[in-house]
Amino acid sequence: PDAATRRGYAPFALLETTPEDPRMNRVPRILWTVATAKRRGRVAPGEVAVLPLRVLPNDIDFAWHMNNGVYFTMADLGRIDLAIRSGWGLAQVRKRVAPVVMQETMTFRSSLTPLQAYELHTVIAGWDRVSVYFEQRFVVDGQVSAQALVRMRFLQRGKGVDTDRLWPMLGI
Repeated sequence: PDAATRRGYAPFALLETTPEDPRMNRVPRILWTVATAKRRGRVAPGEVAVLPLRVLPNDIDFAWHMNNGVYFTMADLGRIDLAIRSGWGLAQVRKRVAPVVMQETMTFRSSLTPLQAYELHTVIAGWDRVSVYFEQRFVVDGQVSAQALVRMRFLQRGKGVDTDRLWPMLGI
């Protein structure tokens, strides 16, 4: 290895890691999710996007399980992954449409422990005139550990975009 790699720094080393790598934190996880989304395959509207993750040491709290707030951060990753893999993430950027969380609720069934692998399942659960609802499940060995319902509004130039305009705008 070269000197930079021996010192623990390599310019593109982040793209060679996985989300299980203990060096990862939230910003690098977002970059990793974006950079590797296409490898996980395309997701059609209505299909579930599955994102493999692992509980990292910086995710845990003093109770020795994943901190409650981290679940919401990981849920963000799941929605980013779904947007990219479904193709409408690029349309969001081109049309300058920003998703904003209006409401989130999480139900916890069992703890995620340090270094435990899990899958984050994300799907559009439905919508009304102004909101899009996402269902997200944290799954370990086929069992749901936690479940989130997220209500989002999409904004363009600071104003809400109703879903009847949003779907054609994003190509869905």
